[in-house]
Amino acid sequence: MAWINKHISTFFFLVYFGYYSILGETLSAPPHYQVVNVSSLQPKPYCQSSSSGSTIGSQKLEIVSRYGPCFPNAKTPTSDQLLNLDQVRVRSINKRHKSKHVAGNLDHGYYVVKIGLGTPRQNYTLMVDTGSKSTWVRCNSCTKGCKSDDDSLYDPSKSSTYTNNTSCSGSFNVSYRDKSSVNGIWGCDTLTVDDLGAITNFKFGCGQENVDPENFGGLVGILGLGKGETSLLSQSVTAMQMFSYYIPLTSSLVGNLHFGNEARTKSHTCATQFTPLVKGDNPVYYYLDLVGISVAGKKLNVSSTTFTSRGTIIDSGTVITRLPDVVYSALRAEFRQSMLSYTLLEGKVVDGLMDTCYSLEGYNQVALPKITFHFGKGTPTNDVTLSNQATVWIPHDKKEVMCLAFAAKSDFSIIGNVQQRGLNVIYDLEGERIGFGSNCAS
Repeated sequence: MAWINKHISTFFFLVYFGYYSILGETLSAPPHYQVVNVSSLQPKPYCQSSSSGSTIGSQKLEIVSRYGPCFPNAKTPTSDQLLNLDQVRVRSINKRHKSKHVAGNLDHGYYVVKIGLGTPRQNYTLMVDTGSKSTWVRCNSCTKGCKSDDDSLYDPSKSSTYTNNTSCSGSFNVSYRDKSSVNGIWGCDTLTVDDLGAITNFKFGCGQENVDPENFGGLVGILGLGKGETSLLSQSVTAMQMFSYYIPLTSSLVGNLHFGNEARTKSHTCATQFTPLVKGDNPVYYYLDLVGISVAGKKLNVSSTTFTSRGTIIDSGTVITRLPDVVYSALRAEFRQSMLSYTLLEGKVVDGLMDTCYSLEGYNQVALPKITFHFGKGTPTNDVTLSNQATVWIPHDKKEVMCLAFAAKSDFSIIGNVQQRGLNVIYDLEGERIGFGSNCAS
């Protein structure tokens, strides 16, 4: 009887959505689904400085996709190239997770922010990375791999507050798993970040030799928001042990990065679910207690220990969320079951990574199942429902295709930035918790 009921429900779902989709009429969604305009899932070819109800808080400190129209002179790789870079970063995280070595992630990174360094202030656009513990910039003393997108290199001689005394001296080196690296020296100067203010005597890496610099995509450097003694948060005052970022719904929108009281204030404008940070194998990363996932209101038939025994990292630089094979297989099966009214591109693996893709040809609207993350402990609940833009991926060079924005091939779970779209993610280090804010006031 259960089998009959299930398939009768599927039959009516297919008939209802298939019929109205063909007619092109407005859909209405059953429980745990949401009707979405296809155009809302795709970025615009121009930068949208704001969006109704989507961009929160002050515009002083903006984060943008380095591959979108809001980034000056953006050099957009093909979708295949972008996800190949993402695969290399994930392999790097996997190796760091296992070995606990300090070698860095591959910092192709997706989102960037403008900061100031020195007195008077020199502005630089750095990649925001919660998986890196140190901040570094390319310096004008560079001898190899020195070109950046805007030709701006840090010049210590132009800053009255630069020092390389005993506590700010020594060799700086960070190596990446793709064999690229940055070598140089440590230095200290005044770092200025809106909301956070000025941090005097901030220790950072001055990159003088950049091996395979094309792997950094022309960026001047990295803003390290991971954990560790040289991270930005560790070098700021105790009152600033909190930061938040809002990742925009598409790459043509602008997000925000806030610190300290500004981050706290922004969290109060949202419906925020907090979940504790938990201990993990690598001291740089932020680990969460993910215990389950639901698709269209149905929880995956995967034990919570499958998640917790392997661990879950939240990472701003990874693009697509990775799950252990058994978890991804269950997620894929439920998602496919919920999308039976659409044409599955059988046997097609898009961009070498995603294997559950659908044709959008002829569709103006689609009905997407809601995907919810369940955490072990949380306030006021332990559930975080993803936005529609966080559920699927539409390759910018294959706009007639829509894919489930998750992948397998990870020993543990990594929550990537696509799944953080539309959320105000707050890192409360003093309270040892992370919050996910939705329905934020504009």
